[in-house]
Amino acid sequence: MSKRRQKTNDYRSASKAVRRHALGLACTFGFLMLLFVTLSTRINPLWVTPTAWTDSSFADYKPVHKFPRNGKAGLIRSFDWDVVLLGSSRVDIAFDPLLPEWNGKRVANLALRGGTLSEHQAMLEYAVANEKLETAIIGVDLTDLTNPITIPAGSGFDESPLSTSGDVFEKELRYRCGYSFFEMSVKTLNYKSKDRLSAYTPQGHWIRQLDKRPLRAVLQYVSFMWSDRYITQRKHSIDVNPSKVESLRAIIRLSKKNNIRLILCIPPNHAAFLSVFRLKDDPDPGFRIDRELITRVLEEENADGAGPPVELWDFNDFHPFNCESLPPIDDPRKPTEYWADGTHALPSLGRIMLARMLDWPLEDPSHASYGQRLGPEMVDARLEQISQGYERYQKEHPEDFKWVVDHMDLWERN
Repeated sequence: MSKRRQKTNDYRSASKAVRRHALGLACTFGFLMLLFVTLSTRINPLWVTPTAWTDSSFADYKPVHKFPRNGKAGLIRSFDWDVVLLGSSRVDIAFDPLLPEWNGKRVANLALRGGTLSEHQAMLEYAVANEKLETAIIGVDLTDLTNPITIPAGSGFDESPLSTSGDVFEKELRYRCGYSFFEMSVKTLNYKSKDRLSAYTPQGHWIRQLDKRPLRAVLQYVSFMWSDRYITQRKHSIDVNPSKVESLRAIIRLSKKNNIRLILCIPPNHAAFLSVFRLKDDPDPGFRIDRELITRVLEEENADGAGPPVELWDFNDFHPFNCESLPPIDDPRKPTEYWADGTHALPSLGRIMLARMLDWPLEDPSHASYGQRLGPEMVDARLEQISQGYERYQKEHPEDFKWVVDHMDLWERN
């Protein structure tokens, strides 16, 4: 009898220990979840978890560059906007949402690094579902329409609010309790403690933590690498991606349906980058396919007269602003006025682009020649103008052009 009682007591003791252990684990888990939720909503590190108790003092310290799809969609969740700026990193850097010319309008730069037309469509749809927009300006990169990639792999798009795939409840839970978001909260706290401003402003403008390497180095090891990849792909196939065309049409129709003024623009590249497409015999170095397709789609979608007419501005050519001299070889860090590298214009040039598209007062008469409104009947003349610009670039910048010829294949580091 005593042995049986002893076993019973041992069993009860073991059961109590298990229950205490389970309770301890549950309490620890609950405490961690409470901590994660408190931080994610108080700090709102990627803008996707706004609450009444979110601390606005963290606005300039959020590491949005780590998860830009989440961060830019989060800006839509967190604030009301009148104007949105969409596109790839070209728009991300060039278009300043805080220019005084906006005259008090609430402007968000929602452009995405490596963004595609498919993502621009998703971002605009998400914005329209949550905002009452007046204007949308969208940069359409040349090569996008013929690029087979719709959503870049590993971009974080599927995990963001922009994607309609996946369980919504699971996503929302992850935004508040997920470890990666807790990690971003800690990083935000760290940034603030060191007064280290994050790459993005609270309006979504990527103007901090830009590449600090000399412009020629970025051209050689980054821009020329991408041009080589694009040209190799385009020599294999230059077929138009039908899903990209459908995204373009969807963007136009959504804007018209919601009475949003839509301006499309072809962002510029530096002449050094553009020259490589001609030097390496790209099958369409003037991007006739892209320009003819975009202008034709716009003409067709504008034909019904419904909603505000959509405009297209083309800034991708050999205009003197796009042919700015490269920094001297013996002074490689000498600042340039308009260019961060071969594919990214600085806000100084972005301001001129915005002034031309939005009919703002021009700071200098020379700005009036930058960019051109493009229609289908103007494509031939535009391509001839670009070809002449290429010839002029070789003559007016012979040293820069020779440097391009000598370095365009040296993008692989030893």
